[in-house]
Formats: sequence, C-alpha cells, structure tokens
Amino acid sequence: MAPEHERDLATFAAELETGAIPDRVRDRAGLTVADTLGAIVAGSTDDAVGALARRWTEGASGGATVLGADGGETVPPLAALCNGAAGTVLELDEGHRFAAGHPAIHVLPALLADAEIGYGDSDAFVRSFVAGYEVAVRTARALGTLRSGYHPHGVWGAVGGAAAVARSRGLDPETTRSAMAIAANYAQHTRFEAATEGATVRNAYAGMSNLAALVAVDQAEAGFGGLENGVARHLEHAAADGVDEAALSTGLNERWELEHGYFKIHAACRYTHPTLDAVAALPDGLDPATVESVRVETYPAAARLTERRPRNQLQAKFSIPFAVATALLRGDTGPTAFADEAITPEAIALAERVTVAVDDEIAARAPEQRGARVTVETADERFSREVAAPRGGEHDPFDEARLESKFRELVAPVIGEDRAATLWEGARAPEPPRVLCTLARR
Repeated sequence: MAPEHERDLATFAAELETGAIPDRVRDRAGLTVADTLGAIVAGSTDDAVGALARRWTEGASGGATVLGADGGETVPPLAALCNGAAGTVLELDEGHRFAAGHPAIHVLPALLADAEIGYGDSDAFVRSFVAGYEVAVRTARALGTLRSGYHPHGVWGAVGGAAAVARSRGLDPETTRSAMAIAANYAQHTRFEAATEGATVRNAYAGMSNLAALVAVDQAEAGFGGLENGVARHLEHAAADGVDEAALSTGLNERWELEHGYFKIHAACRYTHPTLDAVAALPDGLDPATVESVRVETYPAAARLTERRPRNQLQAKFSIPFAVATALLRGDTGPTAFADEAITPEAIALAERVTVAVDDEIAARAPEQRGARVTVETADERFSREVAAPRGGEHDPFDEARLESKFRELVAPVIGEDRAATLWEGARAPEPPRVLCTLARR
C-alpha cells in the first residue's frame, strides 16, 4: 500500500487556507451549507429524531445545539448525531454522484457541533467545511463501488467529518492523518436493505458517522495513533474491487469536488429522481384513475427499488413504484408525498401497476448520466418520457432561487418565515457557526 496518498490528502486538509479556495467554490460552500441546514431543520420534526433529541437535551448541558424543532443543547457528539439523523430523514440533503452518497451531511453536523463551542469565525468555518467535503468525496471515490448490500451512509463519511473538525481546530497534518485513519476504523457495517425494508436505523447512519468523526479527532489530539495508511486499510473491506489509493490525492487544489455535487427537490432516494422527473414531464391533466400500467426503464442500481407496498415513509422513499404512484396522484414529490399518511390503498393500487426494468442503453451511460424512461398506458393513449439525468446536478442544475424556495418551504413551518429568511442569508454568507446554530433552532 502507498501511504503517501493518504498523507497528501491529510496535508491538504490541515493546511487549506481560505484564500486558496476559488471564489466560486466558496460560494458553492455557502449554498451547500444553506441547503443542508434546511434539510436538518425540516427533518428535526420527525417523531423518532425529536424523541431522541429530547432524551439527550432535557436537563443536559454541553453547548452544542440540536437544531430545529426541539432546539436544545447537549455535548457535541450527541448533537452531531441528532443533526446528522435529522438531515437524512427526509431524503432532501445534497449528494455527489461520483461519491454515490451524501458528503455534506457527513461533514456539517460534526463541524458545527465542534466549531460552535470553539466560537469559530466565518473563514475558519468555510475552509474547514471545504476541506472535509473534499476529503469525504475523495475517500468515497477511492473506494469506488461498495460491496453488494452496503449503504454508503456511514462508511466513508466519518473520514471527511474528522478532516473538517481537525482543520477547524488547527491540527497539524500528522494528527489530522491519524484522526482520519481512526475515523475510518469506525466505519459502520451498513445495509442497504434497511432502506428498502423500512428499518429506520438507516436514518441514523450519517449521524453515527458524525459522532465517530468527533471521537476520532478527540482521540488523535489526545495522543492515540492511527493505523499507517489506515483510511485504505480500514475501509477496503467495503470496497467491491479494492481501494484506488491514488484517488485520495488526485486533483487536489485543481478539481474541487464541491462543485460537482447535486441538490434534491424530490423527497426520495436519488435513484428515483430521473423517474420522477420523467413523470413530471407527462402531459398535464393525466387522470391517475385511467392509468392501466406504467413501465419504468432505468439503470441497475435504481431498478432494485421495486417494493410496491411500502410500510412506512422510509421504505416509500426507496420505492420507484410508490414514487410514481404518489407523484401521479398528488402532483407533488415533497415530504408529504412520502409521509406515512400518503401510503393509502389508492396509492398502493396504482403502485402495483408499475413495473421496473433495466434498460441496457441507459445503464451504459451511468454513472456519468443516470437516466430513466417512463411509459404510461391508459385505455386510449400511450405516453412515454425519457430523462437522461436527473435535475439538480451538473447536467441540469437548479438556480439559486429554486433552492431558496425549497429552503423556505422546509424551514418556515419549523422556525417561522422571518427567521427562515434570516437563516438563509446567514448560511449563504456563511455566518459564524454560533450564529447559524442560534438561528436554526426554534
């Protein structure tokens, strides 16, 4: 194994200065922070997330804010876990197609919880977030395709979270490297079936990753040593085809992975998004009651999402048949379209008329383009729409106005319209962590 790639990545994270980050990347960082905060605040209203937050904040102290609905304080690792879970529960947090996962939600909660107590300034916060994001994506890219059955949440993200916290604390490259290696040691044995079967332990994968990031940095700073080349060696068990260690340091200071992420408006697994975009392109006025069948053709990873009778909102978010049904019935794909209350007999009946298959041509274009074709048959007509790549990414990005609208729709019901507007502006800047945390609680 070649430890120089890990050392180069750790050195990059430890020594990254705000002035070395291009203006466009700093701006993207603010947009990503804002979008991620929106997902956290909105997700904080989930019953299980709220119950856990109350358990860990009532009568507790520690100075780290649990964001959103319950808005208490606790020790940083527990706050980071709660906020990480809240940010994933609605399936509206940003992602990165070449990481095949969601870097920001594995970095921001740990960084916020730590920097809030340290009263970090805006410059330190931005460079730390960028450092953590870049490390997270490069770690994911080094792993490549995960072994069958793994869910990407909770596998590589703690390495990025640890790098962000280490940069925020100003740790040297070797201590940062140790923290990253220790964080890799805490990778979870996640299962994708948790999502497809509706086991909501999956909603805590990213939260646990943030907790692990904070623990790893504390250990490294206290003098615990990480395994030499530990990022690759600890994580190779999850990689289907071995670890491409060179990917850890490829393009540092040249290719900024933060620019290549995507944003979501459909409150469901990203694999459903090209299908939902194709459904949105169907003719207006299509009566769901007249639909006799729907055929979805897509790429292999998406074609696995075939459950027609989801038992809860998590399973619904990982079901293409249900996603099609709820989109046709409601004309909407936000959080309420996948809530437990949306899983009605009518929706299930329509979902059972949806079939999903792999299309070889669409499959051949992945992961550069992850597309879908939707064909709807009624008694009298046939409609077909194809989407080459889902909206929100590099192929079809959202403008800022659309992302701000999404943010306000998610956040205003939790903390009020005025505070939501102020939080958006503060996150876009971004303001120091303590200011953001104060604004992002009820």
